[in-house]
Amino acid sequence: MPTDYAPVLYKADFVGRYAKGEFGNHVPTWNNPNEYLDTISDGFTHLLKHPLHIRNRIAGGPTWYNVKPVYLPIMWDVACTYCGHDNLYLSLMAPEDKKVFQGEVMRGYWGLDLYYNRQPLPMREGFEVERLSASGIIALSLLQWYLCPNSYEWLQTLLDRYPNHVVEFSTYSINFGTLPNFNTIVWEVRSY
Repeated sequence: MPTDYAPVLYKADFVGRYAKGEFGNHVPTWNNPNEYLDTISDGFTHLLKHPLHIRNRIAGGPTWYNVKPVYLPIMWDVACTYCGHDNLYLSLMAPEDKKVFQGEVMRGYWGLDLYYNRQPLPMREGFEVERLSASGIIALSLLQWYLCPNSYEWLQTLLDRYPNHVVEFSTYSINFGTLPNFNTIVWEVRSY
């Protein structure tokens, strides 16, 4: 097993590595509205049909869901008032209505430890409605049931590459993300 993968020690470090694709399938992500607009200018005008998610580089910080692109300048200014420009970044909003499974998984002493919900809501909201847990063979079975083979194999790779880390993910009823033939987005990899 390779050992040259640096641990993720804080969220801002993760965000930079995430945007470069180190953690696999993810949603398109930009550091700021100007980068997003540059992508639109480069011919990706279809992105204007999709809402955005203003995310935070600070663990547990506020986040803004379902921002329509037309309102992005206003909402970005509001978010910056609360968090500061350097603490924010943008992602395409994931198709919450197609979400079937989401959670956090890690390798524990007795095997996998999984905290999950099956709510078609953003992660934080989903856990407010439903918070379930499983470990060992039950956790493994749930992951194999919901994740497509590519997503499941990649999750195992992440758990191998980043021991003592939690992988936060969402799984959809469709393939979605920056990589073809994956139904699971990795939202975060963090040390525990």
